[in-house]
Amino acid sequence: MHVDLALVYTPVGGGHKAAALATAEAARARGLRVALVDAFEHAPSWATEAYLAAHFGGQGLAPAVYGYMYDASNTRGATEAPLRRGFDHAVFGGLARAVADLAPRAVVATHHLPLLVLGRARRKGRLDAPLVGVVTDYGAHACWAERGVDAWAVACPEAARDLARHGVDLHRVRLTGIPVRPAFETCAPVEVPAAGEPLRVLVTSGGFGVGPLERILRSFGGVPGVELTVVCGASASIRAKVEREVERSRLAAEVVGFERDMPSRMAAAHVVVGKAGGLTVSEALTAGRALVLVGAVPGQEKINEAYVAAARAGVAAEPGDVGEVVVGLRAAVSALGARGRRAVLSRSADRVVDVALALRAETLRGTRAA
Repeated sequence: MHVDLALVYTPVGGGHKAAALATAEAARARGLRVALVDAFEHAPSWATEAYLAAHFGGQGLAPAVYGYMYDASNTRGATEAPLRRGFDHAVFGGLARAVADLAPRAVVATHHLPLLVLGRARRKGRLDAPLVGVVTDYGAHACWAERGVDAWAVACPEAARDLARHGVDLHRVRLTGIPVRPAFETCAPVEVPAAGEPLRVLVTSGGFGVGPLERILRSFGGVPGVELTVVCGASASIRAKVEREVERSRLAAEVVGFERDMPSRMAAAHVVVGKAGGLTVSEALTAGRALVLVGAVPGQEKINEAYVAAARAGVAAEPGDVGEVVVGLRAAVSALGARGRRAVLSRSADRVVDVALALRAETLRGTRAA
């Protein structure tokens, strides 16, 4: 099988896959052949389960510990530890073979883990396609600065400076934005609700535990002039608990499960409430919607939260205060949304494809010159 672009992601949170899917959509719109590769499908099931349990368990049950580990490992020395690298190469060794078998013109990875084995394959000559790492947050941890990567795509200058501190040549860093679906750009600018018009609030549940989500909903109890839409994802149990809380708190709310058309949901909202994941933040900013961020975990989520605050495109809130905070933003939603759009780049997914294809062209020119 021969493809133009191999897009490699992991299921560590939905954002890495969403970024890969957005890039795939942009590439296919140009007529390019695309292969989507889940890195964990090329690792033993026990390793996948252990990695996901450690990641989500650390974020949900011990966020302070997660933040400490994030900071402690944020050096090239920590990421170059021989034991860690040897383990990851052994576990994910099949990924490099699977990607090479696709004979891609270029490879794009939207999570740092694949870069370890793909970068090594690139250095050893077992992968002749240029490799692009897409940093999916507004800062770049040292784990992104893998050897063998040809270029990095980042959201903002702050992330580029992080990579430079970790030894990456800034000439190999491209400012593209975090790739989101083009449909988010077509959302009409949000207007301040007219007198008597409800404030429409979209609550995205991704990353929230049931407890925080219930507290968020409870915070809207007795708050007038608000209509909620709550997207629960694929979990039937979370949806059932949300529906019970909506009934108990007597909320004007629509509860939905997995949502395939999130751009339309955002287009219908004045305010988006969610976790500070890189893709949630990027999609809302691109759509021009005011953000209320809840429960940011120390590490990349706090960095994303700080980026939104610096752009004056949203605010942070505790779960029990969300209702009051959202109502206080009513008169500011248009200004917040406009500033959010200015804080992100347009055509982010197309820009990532541009980087990958340009690297391929450079590789071919170098081969012919040699």
